[in-house]
Amino acid sequence: MEDVYADGYNIFLWSIILLVPIAGLMSFLLPYPYSLVSVSAALVVLMLPSYIISAPSSRFKAEQRSYLLDSPAVVGAITMSMNRSPSLERALEVGSRSGNGRLQSSLSLVVWKALTGEVHDLRRGISAWTANLDATNDGMRRSMHLIMAAEEEPGNEGRDRLLDRANSLVLEGLREACERYVASLSFPVMLVFAFGVLAPVMLFSLIPLMSMDIGLTGDGSYDVMSLAAILLVLVPVSTFLYMRSLMGRNPLCRPVKEKGKMEKRQWALIIMAVPAAVAAWTVSGSAVISTMAGLAILLLSLFISGSRESKDDAERSRSFVDGLYRFGNGMLRGQDLETAFEDAVLTENGEFRRWGLKMVHLTRTARTPLVDAVRDDEELMRWSPVLHQAYITVMECAQEDHRGAGKVAINLAQCQNDLDRTKRRIREGLRSVMDMMNTTSLIFAPVIIGLTSGIMGLLGGEKDWLMVVASIYVVELAILVNYFTKNLDGWRDPQKGWRAYGARGAIALAAFLTASLCGQMFLFRLL
Repeated sequence: MEDVYADGYNIFLWSIILLVPIAGLMSFLLPYPYSLVSVSAALVVLMLPSYIISAPSSRFKAEQRSYLLDSPAVVGAITMSMNRSPSLERALEVGSRSGNGRLQSSLSLVVWKALTGEVHDLRRGISAWTANLDATNDGMRRSMHLIMAAEEEPGNEGRDRLLDRANSLVLEGLREACERYVASLSFPVMLVFAFGVLAPVMLFSLIPLMSMDIGLTGDGSYDVMSLAAILLVLVPVSTFLYMRSLMGRNPLCRPVKEKGKMEKRQWALIIMAVPAAVAAWTVSGSAVISTMAGLAILLLSLFISGSRESKDDAERSRSFVDGLYRFGNGMLRGQDLETAFEDAVLTENGEFRRWGLKMVHLTRTARTPLVDAVRDDEELMRWSPVLHQAYITVMECAQEDHRGAGKVAINLAQCQNDLDRTKRRIREGLRSVMDMMNTTSLIFAPVIIGLTSGIMGLLGGEKDWLMVVASIYVVELAILVNYFTKNLDGWRDPQKGWRAYGARGAIALAAFLTASLCGQMFLFRLL
């Protein structure tokens, strides 16, 4: 941290040297209200050092949250190995091979330090490692202490009791972390709704009725650039960053590099919105027609890029969890890995059956081991990294002990069932606010802004450019709200998200255009 403090101090000095003179020039050269932009330079002087100093703690908290989802699989693999042979070193080796997450990597480092003599013995290294876990991973810390105590337990009955308690503690810790996150969502979600959705709509609708100079130039016409900077840049960026910080605390989500990957053809369709807007401007000379053409191509490209929603995420997850239960029970009855998996696939219905038949087909036609076929399957890894990790963990453990792997499968299925129940609680607890946000972004806000944009055109300013700002804003608002409501509870499928962005943006734009046309035809005559 001393190096971090030194870097923060150096950044602070360089910011003062570079940004303070720039802020002074901007305050004298730019006209009001643009001269107020110089205040942002002073804020940057304070924000950059703060970001540098807080970056290590932020990364540490993110790493600790990433341990939560992997902890049931790791502890399950460790206890399975301990049940077979009470060797802590062997158990940690099995646990570190149960996946490729940060928790497994951290445990591998602990074992490596013990093997190379960097720490005196493995137990002391594990004790030091658990001391560095924060309060989020209390269940993991206590489970590791029980596992070390189980190694010294002479009787099998006492060892099994300690290991069962270790599994239950890590599950309870994950459940408590999810419950704390659910309890902390009410006020932040209302804050997003109030300042990210309602406040900009109220600002847009009240400007024509205000006799103040906000958004007005000296001759009474509207300063469209100021309005665009507030509605299209300042408010969406601030709201998006706050949403990201809120969702970043979700213990149910884990980022995966393969998620949301789009093909070059899909990106080419999205980029086509720019030449389409330029071509429409060249032909018509109208900013409104050019913007509508660009937005239409953009929304159509997003809609085409997404996949069709064939199954609800909750139903799909329930099918995979039931399959994991059947898979584990089959191995507990004495079946081997392949036989238990095939019986579970043929017995269970839904998405798990379709996916499982594909895995069985790969093992028979390509001579691929089942664990390798599951590990290389991008479909499950992209949709649910937690379930993908659970199946890999069970299959890795089955190479050591089939009955122990069956017990691990049951524990992981119960853990995933608890996670799904928590996600449903998030949806049910925030359903009213989410419905208000969706309805406002799709219907109410576009209608209000559509009616208001006509009035703003009558009171002064360039009507076409006001329509441009309003149309872009309603699309941004619909996409932003959809991004928040779809990702907050942990159910995430980016390919479906692209399709939803295009559909909801099109609905909001259609509502805006309909309200604007109605305002021009009827409301203008009344005024």
